[in-house]
Amino acid sequence: MTKRFLAVLLGMAACGGDDGGGGGGGVDAPALPAVVTVTGTASTVGLGGRTPLAGVAIAAYREGEAASVAMTTSDAMGNYALMITTNGVALDGYLLGTQSGKKDNYLYPPKPLTADIPSAPVLMVTQGIFDTLGSLAQVSQDPTKGWIGVQVFDAANLPVAGATVTSSPAGTVKYNGSTGTPSRNATMTDVDGIAYIFNVTAGSVTISASGGGLTFFSHPVIARANQVTTTLIQP
Repeated sequence: MTKRFLAVLLGMAACGGDDGGGGGGGVDAPALPAVVTVTGTASTVGLGGRTPLAGVAIAAYREGEAASVAMTTSDAMGNYALMITTNGVALDGYLLGTQSGKKDNYLYPPKPLTADIPSAPVLMVTQGIFDTLGSLAQVSQDPTKGWIGVQVFDAANLPVAGATVTSSPAGTVKYNGSTGTPSRNATMTDVDGIAYIFNVTAGSVTISASGGGLTFFSHPVIARANQVTTTLIQP
C-alpha cells in the first residue's frame, strides 16, 4: 500500500480554507452565490493509487434532510459536476458517492460550503481495501460502528505533522507512520496529516485536532455503520 493511496482516500482537500468553505457570517461577509458548483472526479482506490470510475452516483445533501439538493453520475472519464442552489444558505452537509460493489462514501468539508469547489474527488473503496486499513493498524473494525478518515491541514491547505486527533464520542484513533501506512504505534500525525478513527459509535461525531502550533476548527460529521466517512480539519 502506498502513501498516495492513503492520501487520496481522504479526498476533499479543496474544500475549506478562507475562500472555499468559510462558516461564520459577520455583517461584512459577502452574499452567497445563488448556485455553488462542486466538480471533481470519481475514482476507485486500490493499492496502486486510483483509477477514474464511471457510473458513480454522486449527490449533495443538507444534513438531516432525506432529499438531495443536487445529483449527478460520473461520466466515462469519472468526471462529475454538481450545481447546488443555495437559496442564500451555506450547504451544511456532505457529498455521497455510491456504486454497487463499493462502500458508500460520505465526504464532509471542514466547514459549510459558501463558494465553488473545483476539485472534490469522490473515492470509492471495496470491502477488501477497507479491511486492509484495519489490518495494517491492527484494529478489528466492528461493522455496527462507524469509521472516519481524517486529514489535518493548515490554512494554506498543507498537511500538518505532529497533530493529535480526537472525537466525541471517542473511537480508536490511529495514524500513518513514516512509511505512509497505518501504524499501530504512532501517537500523532506524520507529514501527511492523516488519522483514522476506528470503531466510533454511529451517529453524530465531533472531530477535533490539536498541535502543530495551530488552533483547529472542530466540526461534526455523521458516522454511518459499516460505511466510509472522510473529512478534513483545519484552523
